[in-house]
Amino acid sequence: MQDVGKGRAIVPDPAGGRLLNVGSLFERLFAGVRTKRSVFACYLRENGPIAYELDLFRSSPRERADAMMSSPLAWAWKSGAREWTELTRISLSAFLADVPGGVLLVATEGDLPVHVTDAGVAEWIRRFSRLQPGPLAAIISVTADRQLLFVQQHASEAVNELLANWGLDKGAAERKSYARLGPASLESIAERL
Repeated sequence: MQDVGKGRAIVPDPAGGRLLNVGSLFERLFAGVRTKRSVFACYLRENGPIAYELDLFRSSPRERADAMMSSPLAWAWKSGAREWTELTRISLSAFLADVPGGVLLVATEGDLPVHVTDAGVAEWIRRFSRLQPGPLAAIISVTADRQLLFVQQHASEAVNELLANWGLDKGAAERKSYARLGPASLESIAERL
């Protein structure tokens, strides 16, 4: 091992004789082992839904989508390339192909209505935002720069079960003001539909 200053060291690679810095050595030794939970934010407000900003589909999209389809919730998504489509085992590959370009997902408890439209979803989101009765249980907005999961502060058992299956420790979230979401807020999403 050779000390190169500033707390860095170079270690010979036993497999190929190359030199690795200590960070690279740890990455090789502990690849796939999580040493700490990923950090995520929770955007809180006094009344109405809250938002979690976290990695939902970048690192393990198929596993997350599988948990969604295995939950009692029914999901539909819309992307720039596709109108509202129910998320099923048959449509999964299309969904995964759409995610990198951005998608909006909505979840209902029970079956989705036969015809899901922008106007209908916008009204559901408005009702969800105002704590009025409606079909929505959760909303996910995926854009190039962020992924937001919107749920009620006192979410249903089905939503809480999904969050647990995703390994989401709600208590570990960094708390922020909902107002900081600005144009990414649920109300703004409804206006853009």
